Amino acid sequence: MRRLAPPTRLVCGALVFATCLVSPLTSLPGICIGCGAAIGWVALCGLPGSRLLALCLYSMALFLPLFLLTPWLACAGPARGNPWLVAAEIPLAMSLRGTACVFVCAATMAVLDMADFDAALGSLPIPRIISQLLMQIAHQTAMLTNESQRISTALRIRGLPLDLAAKLRFLPALPTIWLLRIMNRADRIGTAMDLRGFEFFTRSSLANCSLIDGLAVTSALLTLGAGISIRWLHA
Repeated sequence: MRRLAPPTRLVCGALVFATCLVSPLTSLPGICIGCGAAIGWVALCGLPGSRLLALCLYSMALFLPLFLLTPWLACAGPARGNPWLVAAEIPLAMSLRGTACVFVCAATMAVLDMADFDAALGSLPIPRIISQLLMQIAHQTAMLTNESQRISTALRIRGLPLDLAAKLRFLPALPTIWLLRIMNRADRIGTAMDLRGFEFFTRSSLANCSLIDGLAVTSALLTLGAGISIRWLHA
């Protein structure tokens, strides 16, 4: 995927994400097209094994509690067939869809650094305010992640314990630390940008897209169309 132009990577990632959303994951064809698109996209983006393991653990922590609702869903569900199996279809579909979307988003961001993401947003025909908002969300998320790692390193160097209990006590203080450090940094960056006459947003063109970019977008569109068709037939 890194051989493609940045706008193509972003568009393909959005199309695969939409495929995971529209595919009916309560039927075998829907599971095949939805999960197959997510697995194929992750494989093409080349996520490392450590990142895949971290995403698996995150998805389990996020969606595994849904299965705790199965006894109540079984009591309120229809009486046809096995009530436990029928009730488990709902949290299973939600878990599969959510996990696929998490992996697709992580894989898309893995092949787009901040410069590529900026170039991709600048070349797409979307309103400028939305492009700026999306760019700021990505930039602030990366900055908060790096800031958290630096704070954790500073605490570890100062000899503070970082076991689970200490981390739980440290979490409520993170918003205040983030806010103070980022506000000061934002003031310094804004002043430097004004002094240098920096233009906040520049637009590029789609002229750099090649034939392989068109084939990639076409394949993603066909996958999305297959997901929509399966959902329409399932309904």
